[in-house]
Amino acid sequence: MLSSSNVSALQRIAELAGSSEPADERLKRILAAAREALGLSALCAVVTGGKANDLRSWHGGGKAINSSLMKAAVRDVAGNDAKPVLCRDHIFVPIPPTNGFRGALVGTGAECTEAELALLQVVSTYVSILIENAGLTDALNASNNLARKRMAEIAAIYEIGRAIDDKENVRLLDMIVEKAAAVMDGQACSLMLRNPHDGALVIAASCGLADDIVKGARINFGEGIAGKVAATGEPMLLLDVGSDPRFRDGVVPRSDVSASMCVPLRDQEGGVIGVLSIRRHVPKPPFDSDDLKLFGVFATHAALAIANRNLYAQLHQKIQEMSTISDVLRAINSTLDIKEVLDQILDSITTVVGFDRCSVYLLDARTSEFVLQAQRGYARHEQMPDRIKLDEGVVGLAARERIPIFSKGAPPEFGSLRRHGEYIVAPIVVRNESIGVVVVDNCIQGRPVEPQHVDLLATFVSQAGIAVENARLYEAMEEKYAELNVLYEQSKSISATCGLDSAAQTLVTTASRIVRCDGAGLLLLDTRRGKLKLQTATGAMSRAAAEIGSAILKEECVEFARNQRNPIALAADSAERASGPVADMLNAIAPAGGNLMLVPLIAEDTSIGTLVLSRGRSEAFLPGEFKLVSIVASHAATVLKNAAAYEQKMQQRVLELTALYEFSKRISSAANLEQALDSILGIVADLVDYDESFIFAVDHETGTATVRAARFRGKPEPVPHQEELDGGSVMSWAIKERKALVSPDITQDARFRDFDTGGRPVRSLMSIPLIVQDEVVGVLHVCSYSPNLYTEDDVRVLSIIASQGAAIYKELEALSALTSYTDNILSSIAAGVVTLDSEGYVLTWNGAAERIVRLKANRVEGLHYEAVLDRLRIAEQDKNTLRSAIASVSETGETYQAYKLVFRREGRDEVYVNLSISQLLNSAGEQLGLVLIFEDITRETRMENEFRRMGELAAVGQLAASIAHELRTPLSSIKGAAQFLQKEYEDHSAIVEFLGIIIDEVNGLNKLTTEFLDFARPMELELKCVSVNEVVDKTLQLMSVHITDSNVVGKEELDPSAPQIRADEDQLEQVLRNIVLNALQAMPGGGMLTVSTGRGPAGGAYMSVADTGTGIAKENLERIFLPFVTTKTKGTGLGLSVVQKIVENHGGRIEVASELGKGSTFTVFLPQSGVPAAMTGEVDQTLERRVSGELRGS
Repeated sequence: MLSSSNVSALQRIAELAGSSEPADERLKRILAAAREALGLSALCAVVTGGKANDLRSWHGGGKAINSSLMKAAVRDVAGNDAKPVLCRDHIFVPIPPTNGFRGALVGTGAECTEAELALLQVVSTYVSILIENAGLTDALNASNNLARKRMAEIAAIYEIGRAIDDKENVRLLDMIVEKAAAVMDGQACSLMLRNPHDGALVIAASCGLADDIVKGARINFGEGIAGKVAATGEPMLLLDVGSDPRFRDGVVPRSDVSASMCVPLRDQEGGVIGVLSIRRHVPKPPFDSDDLKLFGVFATHAALAIANRNLYAQLHQKIQEMSTISDVLRAINSTLDIKEVLDQILDSITTVVGFDRCSVYLLDARTSEFVLQAQRGYARHEQMPDRIKLDEGVVGLAARERIPIFSKGAPPEFGSLRRHGEYIVAPIVVRNESIGVVVVDNCIQGRPVEPQHVDLLATFVSQAGIAVENARLYEAMEEKYAELNVLYEQSKSISATCGLDSAAQTLVTTASRIVRCDGAGLLLLDTRRGKLKLQTATGAMSRAAAEIGSAILKEECVEFARNQRNPIALAADSAERASGPVADMLNAIAPAGGNLMLVPLIAEDTSIGTLVLSRGRSEAFLPGEFKLVSIVASHAATVLKNAAAYEQKMQQRVLELTALYEFSKRISSAANLEQALDSILGIVADLVDYDESFIFAVDHETGTATVRAARFRGKPEPVPHQEELDGGSVMSWAIKERKALVSPDITQDARFRDFDTGGRPVRSLMSIPLIVQDEVVGVLHVCSYSPNLYTEDDVRVLSIIASQGAAIYKELEALSALTSYTDNILSSIAAGVVTLDSEGYVLTWNGAAERIVRLKANRVEGLHYEAVLDRLRIAEQDKNTLRSAIASVSETGETYQAYKLVFRREGRDEVYVNLSISQLLNSAGEQLGLVLIFEDITRETRMENEFRRMGELAAVGQLAASIAHELRTPLSSIKGAAQFLQKEYEDHSAIVEFLGIIIDEVNGLNKLTTEFLDFARPMELELKCVSVNEVVDKTLQLMSVHITDSNVVGKEELDPSAPQIRADEDQLEQVLRNIVLNALQAMPGGGMLTVSTGRGPAGGAYMSVADTGTGIAKENLERIFLPFVTTKTKGTGLGLSVVQKIVENHGGRIEVASELGKGSTFTVFLPQSGVPAAMTGEVDQTLERRVSGELRGS
């Protein structure tokens, strides 16, 4: 029986169940009312079922009920036949099942009676009804939500479809992901498309992703979620990535993501072109299977929209490209200038078709090569090759097959290109023939070459080829017209030229203009001399003129030019050039093995020469070119022949006048007879060709003719220098007959049947006597090894020279005798004599000047005196002294005289000279220049100084000997007495000690007297070959203990190349020992001692001792070698004096360099000979006599 409170509770529950509040809110309030009525601590309703079979609960307040108890209630009492479960601490009451849901009421905190259980069962009925209402409400809401999603999806797809026509491709993709995120209520969405190059997925559009993720994302097929979807083509719904077996590795789960979906995007053929991904973040509910289906439909429509958009864009681009190409082709076909056509083709390919770089090659039919005509976009260091052979590489393949060729990387024939990328070689085909190729690439920006680019390029090139062919045909017509015009104009030019050289140059220039060639030249026949001459040349032939001139000297070359009647072409491998009689000439004309065209010049049915053209090995001359050149040559031949005849006559007249003028000019500048005779032969060489030319001087007393001057064109042949006047020679005949003799060919001249040429191949000759006052003083004799070279015209010209030369010869012969006498006087003078002209240039430099200054006359004559001073190795202040003296004498005229003038030579001893400078005047008193006279008095000055020094040393030696003599006797007595007392008082240690001091001091004084005597005694040298390195080794080894005890580190720097010298080895050891002892004393606290050797600057050897001691003051450097001068508290001051004496006895010198606080360096320079000066020996002998006499007298 229900209590009144329970009845009130049921009424309250019924009211709540019928209220208008939402079902969930009513459930909570009903449960709360039941919990209060029954006094329970907690009461809840828990159900399970539905699609997700999830556990759902509603609580009526109070304490919380744990989930395990709620699951146990559902497990134990939920179902159609379930019964309530009453336990001490909880109550399970089944809820009647409805719409697939089953559940139970769970109460805790009190025991329940039967009446209270009945209340709970009533409550469970209300709960069942309310749960059913809540389920219906949820279903209605879900249905509405799905409908809204469908409408939003349809709207989004419709909007995307409309955007295909008026949106850019990038903007379209952005719209797709934005609509997808909005429709699916996602927080991040991305659309990834396959990269056409490597197939990787890259983000093409995104919504809700960070920029760094968008830019850096790159996923390969099979990697990650997107990669697996793209690889499998299956959509994925992911609720928990961490527990999904498909992604055990490589995918890191995120706690903020509730679910994600990824579906493939397919093209019309079903291939995967990309993926569409979306994710939803917590607390948003996860996606379900309906969402996946909806997202898949959305992705399908998005893929279709992308495909339609791409198709539309391609169609639009195709129409635009075809329209642009049509316009471009119209523009190209509107011009016939090949350069403009090619420029427009390049511009169109790079701007319209869209390639980075482009080059155009056209076929050269003559060489079967593709020649680069134009290019665009290449760097300076990436120039395309100029020529490519027709059968070479990818270019040749594309031309042969007449189809575009695709190349990964630069074709091998493009060796200089270093960029990696894709290249296309497209042939230019006209009338089924390849007339060229176009090479394109996108290597600068690294873009791939798309198939549509290849099709567009092929279409464009095929149409552009017609324009190229038309332009080339027009160019050929223009060339033909230009050729005709050139023939007309050049014929006029050749006819109007004056002079052979001008006509020849015009012909060669004309030929090289009308026919492209590397070199052109004109070979003319000299019928008078029977020779072939290179008259003029241009290009490569001009540079090879010397070789051609040598090659055409052969008789075969003359015959070839004389007999040629028709133009000929010679290739590099022709028989004539390989081993023919004129092969040397042909190969000299085209040394690189090029092609040759030889066109004869025929005038009055006679060949006067050959016009020669050459060009590259691979470019043969065409028949049309032969025709053009032959027309020009036939007209030019007559002009050249007339010009040559006229010029020959004029040259003969000019030659005679020029010969007289040149003779006068050269003879007037000749300084002596030899120069005058050589000048005559020089004029002869300018006037006629020759191989030998001589001037013989006639001596009627001896009856001989002697060669006084000779010249040879090539290598001198052995000729007799003297001939008898009464002999049978040509010169004898000319002298006897007093007539000039000429023979064009002595081998055909009966007069010279018995003529002896001495084995020389003489063919033509002239012999002209030199006559002065009816006396034959000489003969001018000219020979040539070529026949038919000299005529009477040549004799007439040379006779004029001979008559003038004979008079000059007589005068200069007398002048030569006088000049020779003057030269003998100058060369015999012991003093140096130098003459300068008024401008200061050296005219005369005699032998004494050579010896004193040590400059040869041929090196200074003709130089300005400033240049000569620059060559003198003396101090700059001495040079300035000479400059001032010369300038003063030149300006004032006052004679400059200086005695004992000192010149300091670099690295050598001083030189003393007496110098006098005065003006050189002519008979009229006019200044002609200056005369410098000087004599070397160095030896005399040094002897004077040495005698003075030796006199001083002799006096010092006498003093030293006297002191030594006076000290030795008493010192001996003192020492003997001290030694006697030592024995007497040997038991008294103090007395013995003092006596020992006396004996040590006496020994020191004895050593001092010995040094005095050594210094005073003359030194005899025992010279022998000595190695300075061995002297250093030996001395330092003997002094090693002393060096070590002085706390000094010794270092040797010996030069193995130091030469052996002649010296007294013991004295050299004494020199080194004294210097080393001084160095050790200069380093009381220790230091570094360096001893080095080497080759002397003027020959011989040197020894150098360097220390790191106290150094020597600058004011003491000049005094350290003086006897009895010392800077130490102890010592006699004789050590360095002895060193200097020994070194000078050897003919050497000693130099000192020192710096206070840093150390000193003593360097001894020794000559290789080691011979002492004679005067030193004489002074030493004098000193020896004085000292010995003093000692003997004592």
